[in-house]
Amino acid sequence: MDMIVRRLAVALAAALPLAGCAYPTTTVRTLESKPQLAFVNAAKDSTLFVNGVLIGPAADFDGKKNTLQVESGTHLIEIQQNGRTVFSQAVYLGTDSTKTITLPN
Repeated sequence: MDMIVRRLAVALAAALPLAGCAYPTTTVRTLESKPQLAFVNAAKDSTLFVNGVLIGPAADFDGKKNTLQVESGTHLIEIQQNGRTVFSQAVYLGTDSTKTITLPN
């Protein structure tokens, strides 16, 4: 019995240094910084279109509660109210930029 305990102790002593030989693990995270749009003075019934695609109520993206994230590049921004266009502008947005568009009252 004494011999078994001794062999077990030797085996553990030999394995212990190997436990410290593992490579450290690292985690790399890249945060995507997409450009953002915000609209000031947007009427509750105004509708936002980006590049001809219906996004939703422009007032939802006031810059306080929400902003609209888009891809970098040039975008055609249109705001319609009661079926007519009240704002139309092409804007260029770079990475990690926020464009606040103030709409006429």
